[in-house]
Amino acid sequence: MKLLYPFITELTCTFQIDGKWEEIPCVKESGELILFRLQDGSISISLTPVSFGWSFVMEAKTSFATQVRLAVTMEGELDAYHVIPCNIYGDNNIDRVKPGEFPSLTRKYKGTRFCSPFWKFRADRAAVPVSMMCNGGNTVGISICPYSQEEEKQKNIHNGVFAALPGTAGVSMGYENLPATFVDKGNAGEITGESVQNAKAEGLIYLLEGKGRMAMHDIVRMEYTKLHSRAEYKKSLQEAGAAIIRSCIDLNWNNEWQAYTDMSCCPPQKPDLKAWRPVYEIGWTGIAELACPFIMGEKLLGLPKNYFEKARNGWELFDQIADAFHEESGLLNDLVAPVDESGSLVNGWWIWYHIAEDCHYAYNNGKAVHEMLKTAEFLHNRGEAYPEHWLSVCLKVLDTIIALQREDGNYGYTYSHNEKKVLDWDGFAGCWFLPCMVYAYRLTGEEKYLDSARKAETFYSKYVLDLNCYGTPMDTWKAVDEEGNLAFVRGTRLLYETTGEKKYLEHLEAGACYEYLWRYGYASRPENDPLKDGWNSCGGSITSISNPHIHPMGVIIDGDLRYLAAATGDEYHRMRADDSTAWMMQNLELYPEKSGYGQYGITSERFCPSDGLVTERYSDGRPYSSWFSFNLWATANVLEAIMDLLAEEEKE
Repeated sequence: MKLLYPFITELTCTFQIDGKWEEIPCVKESGELILFRLQDGSISISLTPVSFGWSFVMEAKTSFATQVRLAVTMEGELDAYHVIPCNIYGDNNIDRVKPGEFPSLTRKYKGTRFCSPFWKFRADRAAVPVSMMCNGGNTVGISICPYSQEEEKQKNIHNGVFAALPGTAGVSMGYENLPATFVDKGNAGEITGESVQNAKAEGLIYLLEGKGRMAMHDIVRMEYTKLHSRAEYKKSLQEAGAAIIRSCIDLNWNNEWQAYTDMSCCPPQKPDLKAWRPVYEIGWTGIAELACPFIMGEKLLGLPKNYFEKARNGWELFDQIADAFHEESGLLNDLVAPVDESGSLVNGWWIWYHIAEDCHYAYNNGKAVHEMLKTAEFLHNRGEAYPEHWLSVCLKVLDTIIALQREDGNYGYTYSHNEKKVLDWDGFAGCWFLPCMVYAYRLTGEEKYLDSARKAETFYSKYVLDLNCYGTPMDTWKAVDEEGNLAFVRGTRLLYETTGEKKYLEHLEAGACYEYLWRYGYASRPENDPLKDGWNSCGGSITSISNPHIHPMGVIIDGDLRYLAAATGDEYHRMRADDSTAWMMQNLELYPEKSGYGQYGITSERFCPSDGLVTERYSDGRPYSSWFSFNLWATANVLEAIMDLLAEEEKE
C-alpha cells in the first residue's frame, strides 16, 4: 500500500503459502483505520493511528500453516541505518572484520556466510523485539510481541523481526532465521522457523521525525514500558557478597599455580568443578576484576584480615598488577605470568582472534588501571590509606597514554610492547582510560588528567551517538559490542560529577540509552535447562553482535544509572538499574539446584535467552542454555556491583 506519510513510501503485508510469499491486499480504509485482509477473512491486519504512528493487530485462522509479515519501507537513495537490538547495527562493520563470522546486513561479499542484504531473526534474539531504521533525521521502527499463543495446539509460537536493504523494516507472526541460524562465530545452523494457523500478535509502528538515530532510544523506552517484567530473588546483597568471596577462596584459588582459576565441569556425569586455566590477565577477564571488590568487601562486610587465608587478597592482587609495569612500553604487561611455554607476558588466551603481532591492549591496561584507581578513591573517601605505589604505577601508565593521545582525543587500541607507540588506532577499548583520567585528577589535582579526559570524551562520544561502539573485547575483534560503552558511561558520570557541565550529563544519558539497546526489558522464554523455568532475562545485557548471549558485565554500571536517575529526576534509569540487580541476584540462586553444579556464590558468564549460542551440552547430550565453564570474571563483576550498592547504602 502506498502512503502519503512524508518519509514512508510503502506498507506491505504478506503471508506464506506452499513455500511462497503472497501479498495481502488492503481491502478498505474505515476512517483512519488501515485494514489488510484476505478475501476469505482468514488473515487480517488492522492498523489504528496513535500519536507516533500506528498500533496493529495481526490475526490468522487458516487451514494451512503460515507466517504473516508486516513491513514498512522508508524513502531515500542511500541505505538506511538499520538496528535490530543485539543483532544488526548498520552493516556490523563488515569492512573492519573478517566476513562470515556474524550477521552483516550488506550487499558485499555475496555468497559469504552471514553476509546478506536481508536478515530475519527470532524476535526474542533482540533485547527489544523491534526492527528500526534511520535515514537522515527520520526514524522508523516496527515492533511485535515476541510470542503468540497457538490456540488449537495450546503452545507458544516465536515471532520474528527482520531488516532489508535499502530501507525496509518488518516483523512476522511466526518466524524464520534467514539466511541462516546464527549460532556463534563461524557456526551457521540450519534455517529454523515456526508457523501459525490460529494465532494473534500485536505491535506498534513508530514514525519519528527530526531526531535521527537518537529517536531509537525513544522507541526502546516505549517498548520497555509495554513489556517490562522484573526477575525475583530471595537472598540479600550481604549474603550474596559474602558467598561470592567465600566461593572464590574455596573453589577458585589454586595453591599449586598460586593463582585464581577458571573452572569447568560436565554434569550429570562430571558435576565437580575442576580448574582448567589460571587467571593471569591483569584486566577485563583478569585479577583486577577480583581485587577491587575483594577490598571493598573487606571494608563493607567487615571481613577479618586473615579471611583469605592462603589465597591472595585484593591488596596482593593489585601488587601483582603494579609489578607488571613495563618500562620500555610505559604500560602494564597484559599478564602477570606467562600462560604457555613461550614466556610471553602480552599474549593471553585472546591471541587467536585475528591478532597480528605481540602487543599491549587498551582493554587490559585501561580496565586494570581503572579498578586500581577506583579502589584508591574508595579507600580515600573512607579516610583510609592506599599503597602509594599503586597510584604511582597508574600515573606512569596514564602519562604514557597522554603522551600518545592523538589531538582528536583518541587513545588507541593496541600498543607496542617494546616502545611507547600506538600500533592500531581503530577501536573503542581505549575509552577505559577516560574514567581513569578523571580518577587520577580527583586523586592528584593535576589538570593534565582532566584535560585529557575532556578530549577523550569528545572523541569517544561520536561512537556512542552513532550507535556503533566497536573494538573493545579482543575475541570479537572489531564487532559492534556492548562492553566498551560501559567505560563511556563511567567516564561521563565522573566528568559530570567532577565538573557539573551539562554536556557530560547529556552524554551519560546517551551512553545509558546505548546500553539499553543490549539490555533485555522483558522475560524471554528459553527452551532448555537451567533457564527454561523460573529465570527472567529482564535486566541482562547481550555482549556483542558476535557473541549472542547475556553476560554479567553490564551490572558494573548500575550505580552510574542510579546516579543518572537522581541527577535527571528520571526514574526510568533507576528502573533499568534495578532490573539488572534483580537479574544478577536470581542468577546466583540458580546454583546448585538448577545449574546442576557449583554452589551459591558463583555465576557463569553465559546465559542464552533465545536460540543463539546454545552450544553447551550435558554429558548425556541434552542442550544446556548456560555454560559449564565457570569463568571467574563474571562472578567478580557481580561482586563489584553488589559492593557498589552496599557502599551507596553505607552513605545513606
